[in-house]
Amino acid sequence: MLHAWKEQADKLSAGEISKDDYDRWRYDYPKYDTTQLWAKVPSQELSDA
Repeated sequence: MLHAWKEQADKLSAGEISKDDYDRWRYDYPKYDTTQLWAKVPSQELSDA
C-alpha cells in the first residue's frame, strides 16, 4: 500500500502527472490503485443461503 503512494508522489515530483491527477488518485485511492488486486466479498446473506 505505501509503495503505491510513494510511486504516485514520485510521478508528481518528476512531472509525469499533474497535481490534479495526484489529488484525484489520492482522494479515490483504492479505486485507482493498480498495484494491488481488489476483490469484492460476497454478502453475508449469500453465504448464509
